[in-house]
Amino acid sequence: MQLLDTANNIATNDKILIIDHDKYLSTQAEKRLAERMQGHDLTIDKGGSKSLDEEAGYIFLFVEHSSLEAVEWIESMLKQKKDGTSLLVMTVGKPRAALINLLHQGLDGLLSLHSLLTRGDRIVEQLTRYGVYLEQSMHKDLVKQLHESKMRDRPIKKLTLRVEDVKLILTKNEIFVLQHILDGHNNRKIAELMFLAPSTISTIISHLLKKLGANDRTDAMVTIIKKGWVDATR
Repeated sequence: MQLLDTANNIATNDKILIIDHDKYLSTQAEKRLAERMQGHDLTIDKGGSKSLDEEAGYIFLFVEHSSLEAVEWIESMLKQKKDGTSLLVMTVGKPRAALINLLHQGLDGLLSLHSLLTRGDRIVEQLTRYGVYLEQSMHKDLVKQLHESKMRDRPIKKLTLRVEDVKLILTKNEIFVLQHILDGHNNRKIAELMFLAPSTISTIISHLLKKLGANDRTDAMVTIIKKGWVDATR
């Protein structure tokens, strides 16, 4: 697992780059970060105009929400990551559990803005020493995921959509329909269960596929499973 492979992750310089993807940081927050990171060469990039070619030892990808667009942006940045650079994702609140999957793709940590504002210097110190940092509140999520990985050889009884991970991008009806798709129901059965016309269900699915960037129902299921938005009960 990427978390344990830290030999090439430890940063080689103390320059810090925060890429504020959604231009969320206020002037006051930027000032607090600068004060917390005294002793480090700190750069804050609004809107993500800078690339990972920047000579920074620590790069924090800051997103307001872990939306599908934000996750795709993070994945694109991970592909640009260079050896000797620590690359982390920072969110406004506690990072969603689904983001833990990015640790398998080369991400070096997950944290909240509050953590960087209150103990940023210690976080950088831990990154320098161990090459990885995970928000303390996410340790339980990591243990759960490790447990689930050991259970993968057992048959799946049910796939359950993580509503918390998709509620910002999908409507309530789209969430209900997506869960029914995971349950294996066809459009006619979904229409019966939701007391809606089959044509309405078709329209909802059309909007759903467009939001997920999927070609069909199967592609939609594969997409949300890869994103870590589905729990498997075994």
